[in-house]
Amino acid sequence: MGRFILRRLLQGILVVVVTAFLIFIATFSLGDPFASTGEKVVPPEVAAINRAKFGLDQPLPVQFVNYLGNMVTGDFGLDFDQRRPVSQLLAETVPNTILLAVVALLFLVLFGVTAGVIAAVRRYSFWDVFVTVVSTIGIGVPVFVVAIFLVANVSGVGPFPPVPRSFLEEVPWYWDVILSAFTLAIIESAFVARLMRGSMLEVLQADYIRTARAKGLSERTVIGKHAMRTSLLPVVTFVGLTLGTYIGGAIVTETVFQYNGAGFLLARAITNNNAPVIMAVVVYSVVAYVLLSMLVDILYAYLDPRIRLS
Repeated sequence: MGRFILRRLLQGILVVVVTAFLIFIATFSLGDPFASTGEKVVPPEVAAINRAKFGLDQPLPVQFVNYLGNMVTGDFGLDFDQRRPVSQLLAETVPNTILLAVVALLFLVLFGVTAGVIAAVRRYSFWDVFVTVVSTIGIGVPVFVVAIFLVANVSGVGPFPPVPRSFLEEVPWYWDVILSAFTLAIIESAFVARLMRGSMLEVLQADYIRTARAKGLSERTVIGKHAMRTSLLPVVTFVGLTLGTYIGGAIVTETVFQYNGAGFLLARAITNNNAPVIMAVVVYSVVAYVLLSMLVDILYAYLDPRIRLS
């Protein structure tokens, strides 16, 4: 186990460095952030001072090496717009995104796993058909459509009755967290439901399930203790990697809901060509994704003792 974790950590560090280099090149190709553009007129001497202040007057390899050195110490540079440390911006937005990701994960597991189990256990029944149809529709609906639909209805311009204003004022997290998390989870819940159904149907045909039933175990024990544990293996992979994208920042959802998270921060940074913020959010996202993928592999070994990490 120790060798596995060490190897994955080394692989993760390599992934972070390579990703940082690619994003560094990409942000450099966006052009000079201090140059005159359109109605924005910047005197050449002012632009030169700003480039020197932020180290943009140095050769690109030197800039990247300096950035890696500072990143190790937690220094992601200064925000071009507000002249604030980027680490402060991350400290203000990342906790919000983590909260959003956790709530979305709860929705994802609650809706997706439950629907998949019901569909598999009651195969070819009304509930199986219902889950299949709804999940198929959910997979085909873009996330921004769901977000705009919810925003419209809460605002009172949609086809359904709006949420009472008094409720929104009494429960301030309703708009910021619940709706955003529901939007994030609804599409992936459809994938999880289909994935859980297929996995559960395959497991229910296994010999050890027939043996468990032959021993006289109750159906609840067979399903809950024996079938679900193995059926969750592919779901754990999907949910774990999905959580990585959530924690990395859901740009579309956070932008539509104006949610103060890492995704919304990244969207604004891209619009304003704010390279330090873009770099910091992407690096943070990659680190979260690598750590969660490693956690998924460890959970695999726990759920299925036949799997050994080495």
